[in-house]
Amino acid sequence: MDSRMNQFVRISRKNSRYFEYEDGTPFVPVGMNLCFERFSGDDAEILAIYRRWFRRFSENGGNFARIWLGVPFLNLEPEKPGVFSERKLENLRALVALGREYGIRLKFTLDHFRDLRPVRQAEMFPGAACFQNRVYRRENGGFADTVEEFFNGEAARANFVRKLELLSRNFADEPAVMAWELWNEVNCVGPVSLWKPWTEIMLGELHRLFPKQFALQSLGSFSDFYAYDLYDELASLEGNDFLQAHRYLDPGAEIDVCRGPMDLLCRSAVAELCRRCPERPAILAETGAVEWCHCRASHLYELDREGTLLHDALFAPFFAGSAGCGQFWHWDHIYVDRHDLWHHFRWFARAIAGIDPAAEDYRPELRENRRLRFHILRGNSHDLVWLRDKADWADELDRGVAPERFAELRVPVEQLTAAPVSRVEFNSPWENGAEQAAVPENGVITFPPFRRSLVARLCF
Repeated sequence: MDSRMNQFVRISRKNSRYFEYEDGTPFVPVGMNLCFERFSGDDAEILAIYRRWFRRFSENGGNFARIWLGVPFLNLEPEKPGVFSERKLENLRALVALGREYGIRLKFTLDHFRDLRPVRQAEMFPGAACFQNRVYRRENGGFADTVEEFFNGEAARANFVRKLELLSRNFADEPAVMAWELWNEVNCVGPVSLWKPWTEIMLGELHRLFPKQFALQSLGSFSDFYAYDLYDELASLEGNDFLQAHRYLDPGAEIDVCRGPMDLLCRSAVAELCRRCPERPAILAETGAVEWCHCRASHLYELDREGTLLHDALFAPFFAGSAGCGQFWHWDHIYVDRHDLWHHFRWFARAIAGIDPAAEDYRPELRENRRLRFHILRGNSHDLVWLRDKADWADELDRGVAPERFAELRVPVEQLTAAPVSRVEFNSPWENGAEQAAVPENGVITFPPFRRSLVARLCF
């Protein structure tokens, strides 16, 4: 076990846009969603599946994962409101133990339901999450028949706090638990006037009960016109420790960037967060690709066996000013695990190895020419540049165009930075993280051959 698992993660004391361990060394979240197992109902089998996911993720540099509690394996109130299951609590303890074992910090999403009514809904696709919860209904001894009554009712709020108190007694002193997220995409339960007052109360309760861990809330995909105002509301929440966004490649999205290149889609989402809260860390907490308006996972996943979409979703947010990589949603048989794409996390971790984002005080910038986008982080001792081929998923996956191999690319230093560059260190993700170094000659940087993307550290 990593000895740093005995330290909590906190907001950096040097730079509040990033994270650090308690000893002040940097923590960069290399994260993804591992929210639930879709099909098995057997606890031992689910725990074994999680162990495999954690192992594969950890050995490829992963250190942060999001998990939902409101699913059968972890739902603390499976039958009656206020009757907490020791069996489910033990499952949760087992997952936390796996996090410690594999060096993975955990963010637990406390619930995600959107309806208490017994409305019959067609399953969107096999293994899709269920967004109904009938446990809290009065006919079951509960205190609410609608989500409005759940969020506004004093009895419902008191019961939610009792659940938080139970979790606090078990996990408030556990460094492997990094954050508690109140709800998945809380705007889906109703208008701001319904969820915002409840959120403000419960964020306060999280801080009271979990003083060493982060308290968070999340909203749905930043893909439509109304999302601008919703994310303004999220940014205004007192006690929301850092700002998160969800955004997907979605052909049904209203916002144009959500239908275009994956790197720009992700970059734009982080920029929206940073504009709203420049003093707090920003995380792209859910991303991926879907069919029209999230009706199912994208057909592109069948075609993307090399992981182009995942690669862009990991790198682009960090180079836009995020505190960590983008966190992909489709983790299991649908995409990442299906195509054995875990190595992409290793590629990202290697590309940023040894850097201290807080000390560098990175300032993001985007430049481009006809063939490439240069995603730049301006630092104090170096500039970090991620070069991305402009031919992206639309060319490669939809049109079947093979990615170009760039050979002997030469760029004048002045086109990338005004600082004096003494040495350039290269990391080639698509060459299994191969590393090289060079010294600019006659004010020109000669880049090693690469395809799709390359990372360059311009050292001053």
